Formats: sequence, structure tokens, C-alpha cells
Amino acid sequence: MSDASLLERIVVFAWVFLFVSGGFNGIYICFHGIRRLDPYFSRLLDFRQESVSPFDRFCRMHRYSFLYTLGLNKPRVSLSLSLWLYFTCISLTVFWISMIIGQLKIHFGFNPLA
Repeated sequence: MSDASLLERIVVFAWVFLFVSGGFNGIYICFHGIRRLDPYFSRLLDFRQESVSPFDRFCRMHRYSFLYTLGLNKPRVSLSLSLWLYFTCISLTVFWISMIIGQLKIHFGFNPLA
């Protein structure tokens, strides 16, 4: 048996779930879902003129979700789209924190979770 407590297991499983589901969510948004967000958040007069480059879509995904969650750009959207934006922001935060922790461990031998 593992020495991990129930709370530790719940935290780890939640972190892994957010990391994996956030990764799939990000891939979906970059290739298909960004079309649902552009009409509400695009800076262009005609949102159909937004770039189709995956890199630009990746940047817009981050910008839209973080600006909406932080309340800096909050257009009226449906409840499901609002929940999707909050989930995207949380999962992107978990993803990038995980990457930072991994890079600290690889390059500096420092593990803040140890």
C-alpha cells in the first residue's frame, strides 16, 4: 500500500485530470473551438479575418480565456461558453505550472513539491 493519504491522492488525481483534459481541450480549441470564441472576443471588425495559423489560435486561446476569467474582457456569452472559458483558464494554469516545475527539476535539480 502507498503511504499517501486520501487527500494527497485526491489532489494528485485532480491535477492529472486537469492536465490531461486541459491538453485535449487546448488541442480542440486550437483546431476547431476557436471559431466559437472569435465572434465574442476578436479585436478585428470582421472576426472571420482572424488568422488560421495554429500558433495564432494558441495565443488567442490563452488571451481569451485569461482575459475573460480575470474580468478584463467579459462580453455576454452563454453559461456553457462561460464555464468552458473558466475551465480552459484553470487547465492552462495547471499545465503551465506543471511545465515550470518540470523545467526547474530538469535544469536546476530543484523540485518545489519535494
